[in-house]
Amino acid sequence: MPISPKTPLVAPVQTSGKEEIFSSVVAIVVALENYRTPTSGDALPQVEFAHADADAFAETLRDIYSDMPSESLHIEVMKDADASLTALKDVLGYRIRQLAADDLFIFYYAGHGFHEPSGNRLSAYDTNAFNVAETSLHMRDKLLEPLAASECKQALIFVDACASKFSGVVESRDVISDLDTQEVEEFLDSGWYLGVFLSCSPGEKSYPARTVQHGVWTYHLLQALTGLAEDALTQDRWLTDYGLRDYLRREVPRYITREMQVRGTQTPQAIITGTNSFRLRHLPARPKAPANAALAGIKLKNHSEYLESVETGSIRSLNGFERRYHTVPDKLSTSADNWVQRLLKDQVEEELQNIYLRTKGELGVRRRDLRKETGDLTTPVFRYMIITGQNPEDPSEYIIQRRLELRQGWTAKKSEIEAIFGGDFDRIIIELDCTNLSFDKLVDRLEDIAAAHGGSTDDDDRTSVVSYSSNGTTFTFDLKKRRVEVSFSVNGCIDLIEALQGYQLNLSGRSSPLLPAPRITTGGGVHPDNDQHLDDSR
Repeated sequence: MPISPKTPLVAPVQTSGKEEIFSSVVAIVVALENYRTPTSGDALPQVEFAHADADAFAETLRDIYSDMPSESLHIEVMKDADASLTALKDVLGYRIRQLAADDLFIFYYAGHGFHEPSGNRLSAYDTNAFNVAETSLHMRDKLLEPLAASECKQALIFVDACASKFSGVVESRDVISDLDTQEVEEFLDSGWYLGVFLSCSPGEKSYPARTVQHGVWTYHLLQALTGLAEDALTQDRWLTDYGLRDYLRREVPRYITREMQVRGTQTPQAIITGTNSFRLRHLPARPKAPANAALAGIKLKNHSEYLESVETGSIRSLNGFERRYHTVPDKLSTSADNWVQRLLKDQVEEELQNIYLRTKGELGVRRRDLRKETGDLTTPVFRYMIITGQNPEDPSEYIIQRRLELRQGWTAKKSEIEAIFGGDFDRIIIELDCTNLSFDKLVDRLEDIAAAHGGSTDDDDRTSVVSYSSNGTTFTFDLKKRRVEVSFSVNGCIDLIEALQGYQLNLSGRSSPLLPAPRITTGGGVHPDNDQHLDDSR
């Protein structure tokens, strides 16, 4: 009896509203990352991340059809030596001959592809650049025509390949050129449902992206098939053939432009035939994350956290500033910074002494249990620091930064800490080793959160600072300084900490005594950083 999976990958849109079902899914997934070295000459160029592309695509199919009986789902992954020309011919021939009218056939390929006078070809493990016609797979003869002759009426073909790398290893440019879409278009007829999706247009390359560890086109294909690309879906959350085509055609060039430093372009193509448009997959709306978990999708590698307050003021107002002898600096300098520190020295020492005495009384400790140095007091429960100097934002001002780092076991001394410091602090700082997002991606993510949960964002690409504010709470990301500043509508040590612990953050760095809340890792794929210069293609 035919099977209809929970989220079918192909469901033709029909005027009656009735969806066609299929009894089995047959998928052949091919990845040519490494090629055989011939007895004379060099092997074809490596295709970076082809294995990762194929594995992810196969895993996506298994997830889509997880409700189908195992005997109704046939996914065969062929890599490198297992994808010789003979093996490809045998597997394709056998599987296609066995297809029934209500089966769905899927073919995915990552490797080198090209066109020669007899038609489009896909490379095999043993393809020889000097004898391409005899050592590669002919798409029309071995894939398209056998499909047309079979009983199968539903098929999808995905090809992540290009031909540009072959131009330097053959004598005549007429022998090998780019994949020819016209050949595919002329071959197709409207008596069956077939979508052929190609990663690039003639004359272009198909690029890999090291940040996401996939081909750019396959990465976006996976984003769409798994439902992570919301803008690829219709209002009723169907991914259609034309929706996928338009999404890939829009997002792949955008990614190449914004996230990579390559000279070429990559414009995907889709050749679609069928009596009607068909729906590829239905993706129910994912549960909306609660507002306090919305930031968990932003991965942060933290290395230190502390409470902070910042005081600034005119250097002219400081004790020790003599108007008759001193001038206010008009630029930042080491000498001016050191001078400001000297002017503030007595004030800092007096403040630290008061904190020291309160600490001894509240914690019930002796001098030998503490370490008190210039601008620094370390106790069994916390470390308190006062940092002074010239204000980096205004050379005519001083700055006093007060920091409180809490140590393991501080939670047993909450009331004592509050008694020592009271409302001295107004923000929490999370210092980062790195973030997995570029500035543009971070802005996009925060704007998505604002759209979903309310609030507002403010960004400045000149300083690489972006903030998200909602209901009196502000998260400010400073990518240059590699830190996150969090402020609330409350002051005081314990109130600030408890307010922050109400948020679920995705912290992958060191365990923090200040942030004991569980680390949240959200699904949903990779959000890439700006990629490095890449010019390897398929």
